[in-house]
Amino acid sequence: MKYPCSLIKDLLPLYHDGVCSEESNKIIENHLSECSSCKDYYNFLCETDEIFTAPQNAELEMKKAASFRSIKRKLRKKQILVVVLAFAIFAAASFSIVGFLKKSEQVISYENNISVSMADNSLIGRLQGNQANYLKIKQVEIKNNGQMDTYLFFYMSGTKWDDLITNDDIFSEYVLCSADKGAENIDRVFYYTGDYTGIESMDIGNLQKIIDNSVLLWRK
Repeated sequence: MKYPCSLIKDLLPLYHDGVCSEESNKIIENHLSECSSCKDYYNFLCETDEIFTAPQNAELEMKKAASFRSIKRKLRKKQILVVVLAFAIFAAASFSIVGFLKKSEQVISYENNISVSMADNSLIGRLQGNQANYLKIKQVEIKNNGQMDTYLFFYMSGTKWDDLITNDDIFSEYVLCSADKGAENIDRVFYYTGDYTGIESMDIGNLQKIIDNSVLLWRK
């Protein structure tokens, strides 16, 4: 049975959208195979659909791209904020630690890092790999084997910061007793990090306990 072109053209949009029945599809396809006019009209519908679909798809893709760029910018801002915040926390913590270390006074232990020598008639203490900001020095006169001897006891203190940052190749020198203070009268020099209370008035017995806990660094 031959159907009029007007009827087929009315059905072509439905056929194009795929909503016709199987029987209607066969009728339309048979007609299109025989009618060039309806075939051209159907091709026109397909081309028109592509023209309108492409901008819609392009617009959708542009919206997706814009949304992605927006999300990416937000993530980048968050990442930058996290990095800046982490750096600020690290800097604050570092300054706090450095400040604490600079204020932390400690007695410098003897580890073969301290020596004493006589130079220009003065007793000089030499410290390796550290910096001292305080010296405790006491001279003690004691009668030993019937003669008076003069002992010099001292210790150095510094900060934990100086201990950490000072290289072992660095030496610092300190005057323990100058020539005009009677350095030539000193018989022995000890490094002692204990209690100095009453050390000047101790008898030989108690002073010997101090000596036993000291390091002899120099003797005449």
